[in-house]
Amino acid sequence: MSATPSELVTAFLQAFMSGDVEKASGMVSDDFCFRAPMHQGEGSKAAYFAGAERKTRFIHAFRILRQWTQGNDVCTVYEIDVRTTEGSATMAMSEWHTVRAGRVSSTYMVFDSASRAATLLRNALGAHH
Repeated sequence: MSATPSELVTAFLQAFMSGDVEKASGMVSDDFCFRAPMHQGEGSKAAYFAGAERKTRFIHAFRILRQWTQGNDVCTVYEIDVRTTEGSATMAMSEWHTVRAGRVSSTYMVFDSASRAATLLRNALGAHH
């Protein structure tokens, strides 16, 4: 039996946030696209996963606060705990994923790019992120 859209999205987020980028990448379609703060326009699968192992090593906890599903669309509100050599902080995030043919086909990510956690991540990764 195949996963429901919410089960797939939850598994995708858990894999990505835990640093299992290979597993997360296998759960998205080849034509996966995304929109996110600090990224201009629509990004590709390659852009989404570029440097993901490096980014996710600073995520030390991931908690889903609420999730809604309507057909193949899943909206998830969650928190991540970020820890770098400069300190730690929690950031609330939201993503709207669309599932198509048993794979995540897109996401629209929302978070406060000026939050302490975002600043910690940006500083840890360097100015190009």
